[in-house]
Amino acid sequence: MKNILPTKEQIKEFLAMPISGPIHMINLLKFREKSTTGTGSGQDSYNQYGANVVKMVQERGGRVVWQGRPYGLLIGDEESDKWDMAVIVEYPSRDAFIEMTSNPKYKEAHGDREAGLAYQALIPCKPYEIR
Repeated sequence: MKNILPTKEQIKEFLAMPISGPIHMINLLKFREKSTTGTGSGQDSYNQYGANVVKMVQERGGRVVWQGRPYGLLIGDEESDKWDMAVIVEYPSRDAFIEMTSNPKYKEAHGDREAGLAYQALIPCKPYEIR
């Protein structure tokens, strides 16, 4: 299984990024065929995680900006079926993201994430307006 948790080095790099203010997290998700809980699909488990976490995001002033199902690849050289879902989540700050993911309620919900994901990419971005 590919890693679905950040390494210590990735966390250090994230904390050192020159990002202030709102942050968008691009989530690229690949689900397990079957959940490791033994019931339902990987997407079922991840959807349960998502339902719990969206509330936590909103409590901190964040929101889901967009989500969708990728279909193929127009430009690039990745496998066309690599991702099952893409989600962009906005947080008011990096600190809000860190506080949420450190919260015991988040850690409780995290089991459904682990049960559902085969692998993931999480890309922090600084949003800005195109003029």
